Amino acid sequence: MTEEKRTFLDRLARFATSNRVLVLVLTLIVAGGFAYGTTRIKGEVVIEELLPYAHPYLKIMIEFSEVFGSGGSFVAIALEARDGDIFRKSILEKVQAIDQEVALWPETYRILTLSIGSRATKVVRPVGEGEIRVKPLMWPDVPDTPESVRRLKKDIFSDPILRGILVSRDGTAAMVLTQFKEDISYARANEILQELEAKYSDDETEVYLVGFPVLMGWIYGYKTQIMMVMVVSVILMIIVLFFSFQNFVGMVVPMCFGVISTAMGLGFIGWLGINFSPLQYVLAFLVAARMVSHSVQITHRYMEEFVELGDRDTACYETMRSMILPNWAGVATDAAGFFILILVKIALMQMVAIFMTFWMLTVALCGIVTPILCSYMPLARASEAWVRKSKKMSWLDKVCVGAAEFSIGRGKSVLAGAVAVMLLFCVYQATNLKIGDASPGSPLLWPDHRYNLDQGVVDKTFDISSEDFTLYYKGEEGSVYDDAAILNTFEAFDRHMQTELPDIYKSSDSIIGLMKALNFIMHDGDVLWRELPPDPITMTNIIGWTRDQVDVYTMARYFDSDMSKAQITLYFADHTSDNLLRIREAAYSFFEEHPMKLEKGEFFLAGGRIGMEIATNEEMRRTHVAIDSMVLATIFLLCTLFYRSIVAGLMFTMPLILGNLVAFAYMALTDIGLSINTLPVAAVGVGVGVDFAIYIYNRCMEEFPGKDQWEKTSVEERWSVAILKSVRTSGKAVVLTGLTMVLPIMSWYFISDLKFQAQMGIFLAMILTTNVILSITLHPLMLYIIKPKFITRRVEKAV
Repeated sequence: MTEEKRTFLDRLARFATSNRVLVLVLTLIVAGGFAYGTTRIKGEVVIEELLPYAHPYLKIMIEFSEVFGSGGSFVAIALEARDGDIFRKSILEKVQAIDQEVALWPETYRILTLSIGSRATKVVRPVGEGEIRVKPLMWPDVPDTPESVRRLKKDIFSDPILRGILVSRDGTAAMVLTQFKEDISYARANEILQELEAKYSDDETEVYLVGFPVLMGWIYGYKTQIMMVMVVSVILMIIVLFFSFQNFVGMVVPMCFGVISTAMGLGFIGWLGINFSPLQYVLAFLVAARMVSHSVQITHRYMEEFVELGDRDTACYETMRSMILPNWAGVATDAAGFFILILVKIALMQMVAIFMTFWMLTVALCGIVTPILCSYMPLARASEAWVRKSKKMSWLDKVCVGAAEFSIGRGKSVLAGAVAVMLLFCVYQATNLKIGDASPGSPLLWPDHRYNLDQGVVDKTFDISSEDFTLYYKGEEGSVYDDAAILNTFEAFDRHMQTELPDIYKSSDSIIGLMKALNFIMHDGDVLWRELPPDPITMTNIIGWTRDQVDVYTMARYFDSDMSKAQITLYFADHTSDNLLRIREAAYSFFEEHPMKLEKGEFFLAGGRIGMEIATNEEMRRTHVAIDSMVLATIFLLCTLFYRSIVAGLMFTMPLILGNLVAFAYMALTDIGLSINTLPVAAVGVGVGVDFAIYIYNRCMEEFPGKDQWEKTSVEERWSVAILKSVRTSGKAVVLTGLTMVLPIMSWYFISDLKFQAQMGIFLAMILTTNVILSITLHPLMLYIIKPKFITRRVEKAV
């Protein structure tokens, strides 16, 4: 090749080959610098990072959390008697001890900790001569006489504020409610909650824990196991690589590059201070698998070139020349796909977009570093043996070539029909994809996991749960005291939600319950008067009387100090995606008939765990279609630019649409909701199809017969020869690469106790297998039918 005809890639390959030691040393120095950053990796997740910061609900919650807490870190601690009821001194003392211990934790809000043993839990009692007093229910002392216990039972079971909420309706369990601060360490939350459970679970009582901090604590508890699963996966990957190359040295090169790229990626996370939670370890392994995927293709190519040329330097140069373009094209499409995730206005997703984009870009070094590593390995004998075996039709060769021959021959119609049927089926199923959690409890854990079992016990035993939904009010100073319409609206909203959602509504909590109890006592215990006073003057008087009688800590749960803010919290059975939509629809339908704005203030939706989930799901629903479209458009644009052909862009992109639909259809069929945990994983898996196709197309360009053979063969024969050769070489490497990733990933289902990781193992194995099959069937068919000019461009210019 003359100097003038040398392209940039030719010159880059020549420079890197001539300066192999320099390039390798610089790469190792940079990798070492990044590797030090791995010591700075933080594994915490702050709740704000999981939420859509631009959503109106979040802005409202941030404002009101300064007064009432966010509700998203709510925890329910249930203490159940193993035999009989809780109305024994020893158990009641435990309830009060748990309450006091939790309230004093620096990680919790003291005024938001509540139980029958709290000072803030009140009972309204007449004391004679028309006097009514509001007293603590069971504070500071626990009843220790039969009469005082009977009195406590009467106070609890005659009060709907307490019955079924702080004590189960059958009296066998008591509830302690608290809320963790938003900036807590979930590892710390798990530690102190597990210590609490161990301390108070004995032969007499059992403790149940539910709530988001509890869930995240369980997840962090699996951190070591998740890492061990990844180690097992890497070992399985090494074993598969050994059988792929059938020699030790060829196995080492991809793993060496994997270590270099991983050091850069993890180090980048550490240096930037990005939180890297255990649920994101799946992404780390998948990127590592992609690194190995590229390196396997390039190592195979080096071994071919070395046997043919017999010289390390020349083999290194020729491998770089041939493989840099497909390597960079695949990396560019992957990185662009991840970077587009930055459009999701959730801090965690944007951090994932940043570090995954950088990490994928490090794989662009593979086209240069892998040939250099190969050139220093004793690969002569291994390469000769590998090439010698490659000349014989192995069973894998027969499978790959047979699949391609069938696809471009007598099976064209069958394949086209199968793809059409699959497309229609997946489109139909994808419409059933859920945004958010598709099943009750936590989808991250197995149904029989302790957390989900505890959730079931709490939901069955109490009229309260960790799934809270808050309506706020904000107005002029003193408006809560002056305007009876505020509390009337709260009560009407509560009744509306209970009527509209009877199957999932559990209870509510606000100052209204206490005021109803006061009105009830004031009217000689007539149950008809257990309601808010109908006239505004009486309502204002009772509010004022309540402020005088009730301590500031109790009032702080419902009002702020200047009576300009108030809240009512509703509790629901679960936060599945379908029920979240029902809750949202019911809430907004109420305000279609009632004003959100009053003369002195305004109502705001929505807070609590339910509000946060609704906001997150709405952000996912708003962005996921746009993101998928932009990812496909970006891949189309990049492939068009790399190959200078619109047809190339279309041929790489169209099968990805099918791959995307297959992924969404599988998620719909298996009740995997689209969430901040599953979306990045799905993006990684679907993008593999581009890498596979690029290597096959590039090999087809190289294997296409020269013009000197055109007169001896027909057009169909030329394309058939090129396609089948590319499938037998690069296509076979694609299959081996797929096996290298699929087999270790599938092991997650059998060895992981974390349902999310196990599900993602099967999910990704399915996606990868689909893309491998499409690469040796659909792509050969497209090449054969379309006969794109960008494939033959190099041959045509050579003459």
